Amino acid sequence: MLTGNAMVDRAHLERARNVVVDAATDADALRRWALSARGAPTLVQLAHPGRQVTRYVQPHPVAPSPGPALALAGGLYAAPRGLTVAEIGEVRRRFVDAAVRVVDAGFPGIELHAAHGYLLSSFLDPQTNRRGDDYGGDLDGRARLLLEIVRDLRAALPASALAVKVDARDGAERELADLGIRLQDAGIDLIEVSGGNYERPVMTGFDEDGQEVASEHESPFWNAAAELSAAVEVPVMLTGGFRTRSEVDRALAAGVCDMVGVGRPLAVRPSLAGRFVRGEVEELDRPAPRLGGPAVVRRPLAAAANAGWHRVQITRTAGGRSPLLRLPALAAAIDYTAVDAAQAAVERRARLKLAAAAPARGAGAG
Repeated sequence: MLTGNAMVDRAHLERARNVVVDAATDADALRRWALSARGAPTLVQLAHPGRQVTRYVQPHPVAPSPGPALALAGGLYAAPRGLTVAEIGEVRRRFVDAAVRVVDAGFPGIELHAAHGYLLSSFLDPQTNRRGDDYGGDLDGRARLLLEIVRDLRAALPASALAVKVDARDGAERELADLGIRLQDAGIDLIEVSGGNYERPVMTGFDEDGQEVASEHESPFWNAAAELSAAVEVPVMLTGGFRTRSEVDRALAAGVCDMVGVGRPLAVRPSLAGRFVRGEVEELDRPAPRLGGPAVVRRPLAAAANAGWHRVQITRTAGGRSPLLRLPALAAAIDYTAVDAAQAAVERRARLKLAAAAPARGAGAG
């Protein structure tokens, strides 16, 4: 099992309702979470949102390099500033600090979220990383922060499971394989392949206009995962797009990946994984909201509606209630945007004050 992304710095949340793991986190609550997850080995996914955060949550987002704001929702996102080298060191320490706290609480390991346009992903992407120092340029520079974190984690947590989630970018399949070799050499146990970002949410199965992504395979990341699997010996997980048992069987038999990741279908039907593996069902049915109207209306709301709709289903199923399949897409989008913005505005001052008082403990980062 993999959790949703937990933030490593409460000054930089992705959304107002994120889980945060830092010095201000309630250690007892973290231990209770670990106890509740003992039904299956569970890795906590750790992330920093970088530039993908609304003004209500963080009006001064950060990124590898200064750049334009996300072209979404008419000014809801602010233009990010570039991190200093000292701040990069602080990010590095926070990831290691959070991982140590998670393992101390009883989890067997963590996954670094270096995909979907978040901070570690944006360091790897030459379109968002235009730095001229040791953290930019070629792959060695762009991957430096991620590899430094991995090496720090392997030193601090020699017996814990370490995974990394990475992007399959169009035309960069060979670079992904090269990155995989570097991650393997640094001590990673599992590499998960996905893709997309907030501006092009391919990881949800939809493009920037809210239309389903067309691909020769059910997963649009199939070819990238295949090239990565051919280059490394560590297990590769392919996440995103799978719908049928036959396609999963083909991917495994062909060596495209060693395991398949499934998320959104399980938000609606948690028992589906077992039934799918036992062969009781052939399809990973994923009911999802649909927004009508012209693209100019759909585009800013499609990703919010999709993510918000599934958030509601996770909340309901986790509480033992039936999913609300008739939840309107527009209502889900409002919950994901307006409700989150209101909560962020109310809590921001207190949260940022607490963040300033909760620095990461040292973890060997220079």
